[in-house]
Amino acid sequence: PLPPLLGADMFQGILAAVLDRALGKYVAGIDSASLRVAVFSGHVELTALTLRPEALYALGLPADLVTGTIARVELHVPWARLGSEPIRVLLEGVHVVAVPVDVGAWDEEARAAWLWARKQAEVEAELSCMLRELGAAGAAAA
Repeated sequence: PLPPLLGADMFQGILAAVLDRALGKYVAGIDSASLRVAVFSGHVELTALTLRPEALYALGLPADLVTGTIARVELHVPWARLGSEPIRVLLEGVHVVAVPVDVGAWDEEARAAWLWARKQAEVEAELSCMLRELGAAGAAAA
């Protein structure tokens, strides 16, 4: 059981806030109601999520999201071996309807926002690769 100062409801609320911070630019609806947690087993499940209209921009994709949902996101976090085993993520029931971006219909502000989101996605991907390489190099040296 959780320590008395951190009850299950409070922990679930904190975890929902952390997940919203990590995933919030892509999905809406991350809250305690959409979250099921078996924290000590490392199992976290989110259900009935809606993709944000700007989610594809955040990924740097030149498409407008018409509608998008994710039925279930399941995370398996190996708490005892967090540095040596991967966190597994399972997505189920991903439905996306998107159309090509009509860049000609954009004003300068919309175009700048899309270009900024695309640049952020590129930087995040590059940073992620660098961190993986550093981790692999550190593990090989140990």
